Amino acid sequence: MTDAQIFQIFGIVYLAIGLGIIINPNHYRQMLVDFAANRAVMYLGGAMAFVVGFLLITFHNIWTAEWGVIITVIGWLALIKGLFIFLLPKMLMKACSYLEKNTRLLIVESVLIIIFGGLLVYLGFFACCLYSF
Repeated sequence: MTDAQIFQIFGIVYLAIGLGIIINPNHYRQMLVDFAANRAVMYLGGAMAFVVGFLLITFHNIWTAEWGVIITVIGWLALIKGLFIFLLPKMLMKACSYLEKNTRLLIVESVLIIIFGGLLVYLGFFACCLYSF
């Protein structure tokens, strides 16, 4: 899989999630409540994050001054997120509760997700081979 394809996948997913939060904030607030209340779902979310992170850093652990390093950083953050969910689930429950109550922070987060997703979409679909800093 090429860097462009990975940027495309993550970019589209991040854009969809960010737009979804802005369009349906109450749905995502309730999802946070449900996620924190269901330990099995939280565990599966942690397992998915861990596996995606592990795969990304196993096959793309490249620390160079190019845009592709974003993929490596996403991989490490996903791996750490998975470990965080496994090791500190109560802290995650508190964070979900805080985000659920603070709608402004949720909207700010969604805007940042959209910006990041837009960058990844640009790199994946339009920048072609211009990945150097």
